[in-house]
Amino acid sequence: MQTRDSLVTGDRPTCPVETTHAVDIHGKYDRYADCQERIKSKWIPRFYCRLCGHTISVLPDDTLPYRPVSVTLVQECFDAKAEDEPQPPVRPAEEGCLKRAWHRFTQRIAALTAVLGQILQTRNSDARRIWSQLRRLGNLEEILELLGRKFKTSLLLDYQCLKPWPPKIPDG
Repeated sequence: MQTRDSLVTGDRPTCPVETTHAVDIHGKYDRYADCQERIKSKWIPRFYCRLCGHTISVLPDDTLPYRPVSVTLVQECFDAKAEDEPQPPVRPAEEGCLKRAWHRFTQRIAALTAVLGQILQTRNSDARRIWSQLRRLGNLEEILELLGRKFKTSLLLDYQCLKPWPPKIPDG
């Protein structure tokens, strides 16, 4: 499972299945920080619940799940698209990442409006209007935090890693 750093209280996350379970440090993994500079990376800490047998990764708040582009850059790009303004200058690799992110967002409109219900004032609308409504909730870090904490989803996909798993049933 993945969670965001802003959702963690203390030095480690709680078990997503049962908050009373002890969670141990389980190492870390490396992931690309942005589309262009493959050597520039981020270490993502991992934790392990011995009783459930599941791992929990803690993403930095400025990181999107499975996207090697910063939250700040995605927000700037989406803001420009929503306002029909020129996109901020980006490198070719970032441009591709941002195009794919916007395309994925446009495919998520129905799911996001279903999840956010009364919070969004616009229903069955286009991506630009929905993004403008989302921005009224805060910056992209705050939007991701809300979607992850309250709805166990994300902006660009309903990632399985954001859903808590049921506890493992012991063999026997």
